[in-house]
Amino acid sequence: KLFLKETIKPQHSNNIMFTIVPVLGFSLALMFWGMMSSKYISYYLLFSLLLFFCMTSLNVYVILLSGWASNSMYAFLGALRASAQTISYEISMIVILLFPAFLQWTFSWD
Repeated sequence: KLFLKETIKPQHSNNIMFTIVPVLGFSLALMFWGMMSSKYISYYLLFSLLLFFCMTSLNVYVILLSGWASNSMYAFLGALRASAQTISYEISMIVILLFPAFLQWTFSWD
């Protein structure tokens, strides 16, 4: 119902990309949720922290594609600004999370 009720699209936008990019962002969020292990499902992923870093870097592409798909220069400039800010926050997050990983000599969440 959320996606099918009413679609408001800009007049000169890329209609296919304008609808696919939010679904791509939502599926990326679901992959984050699926990566967290529960107490009933036990699996061992050796490099789960590195997988987390790679998945967080994919958010930048979702932001860039959403700004590009609207075919508006202001939206694209806003997407460039938001992606630059996301990258700068990711760098500090990676440095902060890698320090305890190097102390434990493991890249796993377990």
